[in-house]
Amino acid sequence: MNRIFSIDKLSDTLLQESIPLTYTPKRLVKHPDQPYFYTIESDNNTLPPELREKLLADQGSVNGNAAVLPPEDFGYPKGRGRWASCISVVDPLTEKRVLQTLNLSDNEAAVSIATVSFASQDNESFLVVGTGKDMILSPRQFSAGFIHVYRFRENGKEIEFIHKTKVDEPPMALVQFQGRLLAGIGKTLLSYDLGLRQLLRKSQADVAAQLIVSLQTQGSRIIVGDVQQSVTYVAYKYESNKLIPFADDTIPRWTNCTAMVDYESVAGGDRFGNIWIVRCPQKASEEADEDNVGAHLQHAREYLHGANHRLSLMTHFYAQDIPTSISKTNLVVGGQDVLLWSGIQGTVGVFIPFVSREDVDFFQSLESHMRTEDPPLAGRDHLIYRGYYAPVKGVIDGDLCERFALLSHDKKQMIAGELDRSVREIERKISVSLCI
Repeated sequence: MNRIFSIDKLSDTLLQESIPLTYTPKRLVKHPDQPYFYTIESDNNTLPPELREKLLADQGSVNGNAAVLPPEDFGYPKGRGRWASCISVVDPLTEKRVLQTLNLSDNEAAVSIATVSFASQDNESFLVVGTGKDMILSPRQFSAGFIHVYRFRENGKEIEFIHKTKVDEPPMALVQFQGRLLAGIGKTLLSYDLGLRQLLRKSQADVAAQLIVSLQTQGSRIIVGDVQQSVTYVAYKYESNKLIPFADDTIPRWTNCTAMVDYESVAGGDRFGNIWIVRCPQKASEEADEDNVGAHLQHAREYLHGANHRLSLMTHFYAQDIPTSISKTNLVVGGQDVLLWSGIQGTVGVFIPFVSREDVDFFQSLESHMRTEDPPLAGRDHLIYRGYYAPVKGVIDGDLCERFALLSHDKKQMIAGELDRSVREIERKISVSLCI
């Protein structure tokens, strides 16, 4: 199910429109120029369309005059070890429906998707989809991996298959990078250009410890998210055509999603419900951009079996929901940039940056008073809760501060006196500062 939200006024109820899809959506990308979306969908242990049609045509496998139940209500027939997967073209504005559906065959399942403008093709945009064949989720197994390339037709309303390239493992992360395709395949980062019959490999490097699950780029810098070992900063050197890791994290994080906050900072979420921001040291960042060849980075001494620099933890917050995506955006035209994240339980959350030290001091004091005056019903300490896996750092709990309006009048007056403000001032500052 695809859901499109529109936020016209923060005090009003959100408007949403639903577009039914065939299978469970896994990833979503937008056309570079047109208002169309492309989703990859897949369901495990589900019979694919060609096998369903074959079984229905076989009289020996049909149970008498049994009717075919509608899949919208009862789901598709199940089959152990089978994958049903497709690519859908969605028009969310004009027709508000799925315009085209391409089913994958040979028990392949789509795992990643990206739109890429290849410099060798006069910057024409293509849709690139990564798939895995005969995959078993746990323990992780597969028989092959592929990268499919599709051309946009009719201004993006349709896609046309061009070719597919076999790779060592299912590519779990794809992204455009300097007119080429960047793919995370296993623990290896590879750069591809578009050829007539298949993708052409241009450069590669082993940059992750376990499995690359996310890729972010800005300039010549690449942020690689590993399934178990947090993120690694990689510099691409054009003259030597090298991918060189130069900074990584101090502790393991089971990374689910990442987003670049700025050139040195990255926000991410892990499988245990934590959201964090790490930052590359300024000196290390400048050194990584100095040389176009990267000789000093290649010969730099490793530190504790990792890169030669370490990232610094800036913020850490336990959200009690597993983040599935995070992005830097603004929700209203002309508004400030925020970090928008979504969770596996349906949570949609926002991290809003403070612009003045006065606001930081005020809300820190208010949060401290709210921890004392509004304890949880079960008696659990708020600091222990928000620091479930690691101590909370650099984040003020807006949900807790908003509960100020639910306190009794006496407690409001007492907190207002401690903060040297009136109750009305505090309530107004909460409503203004914690809205986007």
